[in-house]
Amino acid sequence: MATIRRDIGAGHHFIFDDTLVTQPNTDMFNPEFWHAQSKVTGQAKGRGTTIFIEHESQQWVLRHFKRGGLVGKILSDQYVFLGVERSRPFEEFRLLELMQAQGLRVPVPVAARIHRRGLIYRGDLITQNIPNSRDLHHVLCHQSLQKEEWYKVGHALAAMHNCQVYHHDANVRNIMIDDDKQIWLIDFDRCHKREGEHWKQSNLDRLLRSLRKEKGKNTVFHWEEIHWHWCMEGYKATIAN
Repeated sequence: MATIRRDIGAGHHFIFDDTLVTQPNTDMFNPEFWHAQSKVTGQAKGRGTTIFIEHESQQWVLRHFKRGGLVGKILSDQYVFLGVERSRPFEEFRLLELMQAQGLRVPVPVAARIHRRGLIYRGDLITQNIPNSRDLHHVLCHQSLQKEEWYKVGHALAAMHNCQVYHHDANVRNIMIDDDKQIWLIDFDRCHKREGEHWKQSNLDRLLRSLRKEKGKNTVFHWEEIHWHWCMEGYKATIAN
């Protein structure tokens, strides 16, 4: 992977992997551009809309950065500019790049861009899609995981923590499982490296709350408290001491 940063003027700043993208441009971050070429293969609703793209035999995920909560109702997709490298798309790209280098199963970063106007910027990120995968929420609504699969979930969380990466939103929808039963972690917006150990338990607690919440909300949700113990067995067997 050869990461290149390029500024083209008029407030446009790009970062990209030049083995995956030869010449980034503003069009590639515009959903309408891909719709017009019939290259959109699906979409997912979250704070905004994430679209899935098939382009030159690559499978991409394009996400526009949007705010949540009450602030999001006012500012929507606008962020205060504190520097290109401190923008949320660039920070997530760099973090994914770091975790990839450490061998973690996380999305491959393809390209990111921000468009600055004065003190405000908007941004987008493209990653490679994780093939043949579904998020853990979807899976648990249809079937249960075996003990060894929960063990792998714990292993993935510990591998992330061994890299000292804090996940801002560790929940059941940000864990993917593929057809080979491998576990992937996604959505690293507002995530970063942290020193120390004290924050790691709060990451785990966030995921446990998510599982319990979904258990209460869904008529069918194949999760029990014993599954959490299996997950923690995998975590404790992997976490660095």
